[in-house]
Parts: sequence; structure tokens; C-alpha cells
Amino acid sequence: MTTKTGRINVRCSEDSLVLLREAAELQGQDLTSFIMGASLERARAVLAEERVLRLSPAELVQVEEALDAEAAVNPQLAALVHAVNGAKRATR
Repeated sequence: MTTKTGRINVRCSEDSLVLLREAAELQGQDLTSFIMGASLERARAVLAEERVLRLSPAELVQVEEALDAEAAVNPQLAALVHAVNGAKRATR
């Protein structure tokens, strides 16, 4: 278990506190666990978006061109689909 030594102090309105406590209770969590869980989930989403989805203008153009291009037939995939369909017909 990780030792918890960091501390965060948050000021909020009484209405916000009531809302957070009510939501935490509905989830069966104490207020700290509820706030930390929601905060960490949001932090991970922000970091993932920033790290994974950031494209340069040139990369964005490349993605758009690839999406707009006509689909090319992959001979190996076409052969596999044909073989699977043939095997299905043979077992009927």
C-alpha cells in the first residue's frame, strides 16, 4: 500500500459540498475517495488526450487523406474471407 503523504485543500461552496457528499454516499465511498477517484479519472483522460490525440497539422492532413482515399483491396484478406465463406458453405 502506498503511503499517503501528499495533501490537497479545496475550498468550495456549501452547495457543492452537499452535492459531492451526496454523490459519494450513493457510491458507497467517503468524500475523499470519491473526489480522488473522479479527479484521477479526469486527469488520466486529459493526459491521454494530450499525449495520444495531438497531431501536427501535417499529420492531420495525412489522416484526413487516408480517410478520404478509396479503400484498397488487401489480397490476403480477400483470400481469407473467400476461404472462410467457402468453408461455411461446405458445412451447410
